[in-house]
Amino acid sequence: MATTVKWRNGLWVQHDGYEYPFFLVVVAGVLALTGPGRWSADHALGLAPWPLWVSAAALVLGPVSGLLTRALLHHPSVAEGASRDAHAAG
Repeated sequence: MATTVKWRNGLWVQHDGYEYPFFLVVVAGVLALTGPGRWSADHALGLAPWPLWVSAAALVLGPVSGLLTRALLHHPSVAEGASRDAHAAG
């Protein structure tokens, strides 16, 4: 979701870009694919290793839920609303 907000600023974080949110998404994806490690709470509780469908579901549901949240909570900025109103009136 943060990547969609910062997309227009480009990749690099120096320009308020999406580099860091993208990095977090990649790390979360890698963790979902590799599953819990030997020192994790999942392993201690006997929940490891994860079945493949859990990893696949995490990779799909994570981004989908973020984008759905963005779509539901998006409020157009004043500039977007003003240009839309001016376009409709013209």
